[in-house]
Amino acid sequence: MQPFFDGQLESHLLKLGFVDEETLGDALTETYGVPYASGERLRAIPPAVLSAVPAELARRHRVCPFRADERRLRLAMLNPRDGRAVAEVQAAAGWRVEPWITCEFRLYQALERHYWLPNEAVRSAALAPPAVSRKERPSRERDLARSGPREEGAEIAPDGRPRDAEIHLDDATHAPVPQPPAAISARNSLGRLEAALAAAPDRDALAAALLDYCASQAARCALFAVGRDGIRGVAGRGRGFDTENLRKVCVSPDAPTVFDAALRSRDFYFGVVPALPGNRDLYTVLGGKLPATALVLPIPLKERTAALLYLDDDERPMTRPDIALMRRVAAKAGLAFEILLLRNKLREV
Repeated sequence: MQPFFDGQLESHLLKLGFVDEETLGDALTETYGVPYASGERLRAIPPAVLSAVPAELARRHRVCPFRADERRLRLAMLNPRDGRAVAEVQAAAGWRVEPWITCEFRLYQALERHYWLPNEAVRSAALAPPAVSRKERPSRERDLARSGPREEGAEIAPDGRPRDAEIHLDDATHAPVPQPPAAISARNSLGRLEAALAAAPDRDALAAALLDYCASQAARCALFAVGRDGIRGVAGRGRGFDTENLRKVCVSPDAPTVFDAALRSRDFYFGVVPALPGNRDLYTVLGGKLPATALVLPIPLKERTAALLYLDDDERPMTRPDIALMRRVAAKAGLAFEILLLRNKLREV
């Protein structure tokens, strides 16, 4: 069976009902020597815990955080002996990581539910054909009703169910969740950003166009230049992030800050801002208090990171941004910077 369907054997055993989850958890705990993260533990995860690990990091290492206490982050993993994954998550989250083992089926279910990541779970076999045809299956509305009525103000997960709703073994896939209006509006305004970047006559105008766009996505935003002598503020929007104040910022390249993960990975960082000395010094200049969460995106110029785009919602946790869209914004900004440099060189010839 396993060579035909791929994936880990325990996923098929659990799905087919040959083993119950408690027995599977006991076996995995005995094998790996760490606790088992069951479906119940991965069902309702606080947003603050999820924001500690960026979605790209969760996808790449196939991990899901599910609880944090006393600066300790509990992490569900397929391979809790993966030291590199633990180290990268620990660096990104700023908390000590405690690895837990989970099964493939539960992990992919959690990544889809909490991070909006496509469900990469393997195909599963069925012991008998379903009792009803697809046409006769209940609608998505009735499927969601199995979780019980939604209380007013109840927090809804990305899959459209209340965060504390029970997820059954046959709920392996869900219908796509409609994008929020804010994401649609952001995409519609992307063309205006492109036009403004293309028309920018100098670096200041280019930065202004970029930050005008980002100001519609978050309460505060800023552009930082990356150089050999450190990271310097260029321009900003929002409380404490005015350009005059931001240009006072110069972060030493040796000081650990919120920028490190994005610089190291050359990819976005979205999560909590660790209470490191470098961050405290930085935010003393920028408003005086660490934000709840922040988004940092590298802006590439040829083969290096020339700048960093920064967004936060001040003292409020950020709603998870459209990462794919913001990556495009950063890439367009990098291309615009490169075109501006070429224009200046042409004038010198």
